Amino acid sequence: MTLPAIDGVRAALRGVPFPGFRRDIVTLGMVTDVRVADGTVDVALRPGTDKPDVRARLVAEVERAVGALPGVRAVRVELAGSEAGRGRDPFAARAPLPGVTHVIAVASGKGGVGKSTVAANLAVALAREARGVGLVDVDVYGPSAAMMFGLDERPTMTREKRLIPPARHGVRVVSMAMFLEEQSPVIWRGPVVMGIVRQFLHDVDWGPAEFLVVDLPPGTGDAVLSLVQQVPVTGAVVVTTPQDVSLLDVGRGVAMFGQVSTPVLGVVENMAGYVCPSCGTEDALFGAGGGTRLATHFGIPLLAQIPIEPAVRAGGDRGVPITVAEPEHPVSLAFRGLASRVVAAARKMAPAATRGVDG
Repeated sequence: MTLPAIDGVRAALRGVPFPGFRRDIVTLGMVTDVRVADGTVDVALRPGTDKPDVRARLVAEVERAVGALPGVRAVRVELAGSEAGRGRDPFAARAPLPGVTHVIAVASGKGGVGKSTVAANLAVALAREARGVGLVDVDVYGPSAAMMFGLDERPTMTREKRLIPPARHGVRVVSMAMFLEEQSPVIWRGPVVMGIVRQFLHDVDWGPAEFLVVDLPPGTGDAVLSLVQQVPVTGAVVVTTPQDVSLLDVGRGVAMFGQVSTPVLGVVENMAGYVCPSCGTEDALFGAGGGTRLATHFGIPLLAQIPIEPAVRAGGDRGVPITVAEPEHPVSLAFRGLASRVVAAARKMAPAATRGVDG
């Protein structure tokens, strides 16, 4: 009997959700290799957990799904990162933030895609329908949330030495820009960045907040790892632009969240075309359909397509996001649609306060 092709094995693995999550192990980027030969299928996984019960369940589900394929006589599953090899569990210190129900990471694989603008407008849009919203700007190399919200004051401090974030447009905000001189260069190594992430999460009085939006630096570096090691993250929103070079980098970011067992709620395609205000012609300045292709490839939703709009830039520059300045503008409605989808997805999942390390 003919053995299945590698694509057929991967298709079967898309039917295996990671224990405790709705996403499958292929979408989460946990399948690192598939080999088919002589009636045997070898599957290499990086599950991102050392919990024996979760790993055993995962192996059993993979063996069941792949073993049911025609021509398969044996299935061998190789799990990377055994407890003996990895040492101390890097998620051991993870704990929910008091008073915070859902933590939403806003990330991108590369800079220049408008991630911080999406994070700011998402937070404002969430404030219309959620029970308390905060925005923590840990994009420490390019902090911009304070400017986008028109904030020039620093957080105050309680007697217990906890920071109270200033609020604007219904959102409580903390950004590294509040603690730097305007022209101060930011030259920090990884441990300092990770320490700042920890402080902005645990030393700030965020509650009560149904949503805490985290604006991450571009890429897959120390700040991202520190976030998922510090707190249970409900899910990530990944921002891209339509062109292929952006999609390549963003795809790595999606896979990275999979390797740290963090669900990706979906993709936002920013700068998705420009409509000429004079003639109404739409031009795909950065290509078209990239967000759809990325979402399809990883099996995740396309949450929103945000067009290029000068009013978005103008609102951010003067500290009044477009979702506040022009709430009925088509772009504002797109951000509100994004917020509604994030709320719906998050509320279907267990709150951060009740989720374990693996989901």
